Amino acid sequence: MRKIFTTLCLAPVVLWGVVFESGKIEDMLPYVDQETWVFLDVDNTMIESTQQLGSAQWRNHIRKKARECGYSPEEVELALDKFWVFVQHFASVKLVDPQTVEVIERLKERDVPVFGLTAREAIEATHTQRQLGSVGIALYLDPVLDPTFLPSEKLSLLDQGVIYCGDNTKSMGITAFFEEMDAKPKKVVFVDDNQSQILELEKTLEEMGIEFVGMRFSGADERVQTFDGDIADVQFSYLPKIVTDEEANEMLHGFINLDEKED
Repeated sequence: MRKIFTTLCLAPVVLWGVVFESGKIEDMLPYVDQETWVFLDVDNTMIESTQQLGSAQWRNHIRKKARECGYSPEEVELALDKFWVFVQHFASVKLVDPQTVEVIERLKERDVPVFGLTAREAIEATHTQRQLGSVGIALYLDPVLDPTFLPSEKLSLLDQGVIYCGDNTKSMGITAFFEEMDAKPKKVVFVDDNQSQILELEKTLEEMGIEFVGMRFSGADERVQTFDGDIADVQFSYLPKIVTDEEANEMLHGFINLDEKED
């Protein structure tokens, strides 16, 4: 990738693959050296919704409700995608780990490439960049390749440092990215809240001869586990008005009527 590496730090000795868990983004830094490319998941890793509505766990809530209504698996996924994209235009986000921006900037200062790797669709690039920008995240940019559609089986996109895998797996997305770049690193460090994504990518990169370090990011676990679908349903009913979790909770328990409060 055109001489973009300098030494970040002395990395520990790494065997072919290492997978570990942490709730702090900075804990992957000791594994980064001058031959590493870093890939960060978006949802529940770099950012999360400030509301229950629009969170990654809200997707599963909508999926369950659609199934209960008797829709076919194909209809469920189609409806889910439409609901998700619609809500993201209104969703505000926050950093999962407050140190994320600082860690990314430290990597960039040392010319270590840092990319997003997300299951989001290519059509989500505009609101994704708005969300990332709202919390100060700026990833690696290549003016020659950016933006570009990637040579994957299904639609995928590289835009402003983020690889949008869409209906491809992340392994397929990153493989298409390497093909488009006509280059690949000696080592990849990948941070994601989804363990299965990490293990699949580990296997793929091992087959490609790329050293791999995967960090299962646990920083959003508590919020995922305490997701409240009733609060999200209230918030959806008030769109385009943004209702906080606290306001929705108070409405559910009869403490306030938001419409009367505004009057």
